[in-house]
Amino acid sequence: MSSPQRWVPGWLTLGIVGAAGFLLGVVVLVIARGVVHDEVRTVTHTRTVQVMPTVPDVVGITLAEAERTLRDAGYDVDAVGGGFFGPGNNDVVAEQDPTAGTELAGGATVTVRVE
Repeated sequence: MSSPQRWVPGWLTLGIVGAAGFLLGVVVLVIARGVVHDEVRTVTHTRTVQVMPTVPDVVGITLAEAERTLRDAGYDVDAVGGGFFGPGNNDVVAEQDPTAGTELAGGATVTVRVE
């Protein structure tokens, strides 16, 4: 009687088995580390800086020019003084309160005295 032939794996079979084992190891590592469902989060920080405007200098110009300058800077204007009928557009600003260069929030009132 003849002895049965034993099967001996060839290089191709060993290569396929090795590659399959390597891939199985990679899959196990990926699942174990939780890399499959990583989340990317972006955090944005916002900082607000409030800059206080300064009152422009309107002394020496006409009331009409002073009102335009102050309103363009974001201020309300209260005019006092002037002739018999009160302040007129051609009256010249002699004084202002608050003074030029003062930090004052927009929307505040600047009082000008005209002559």
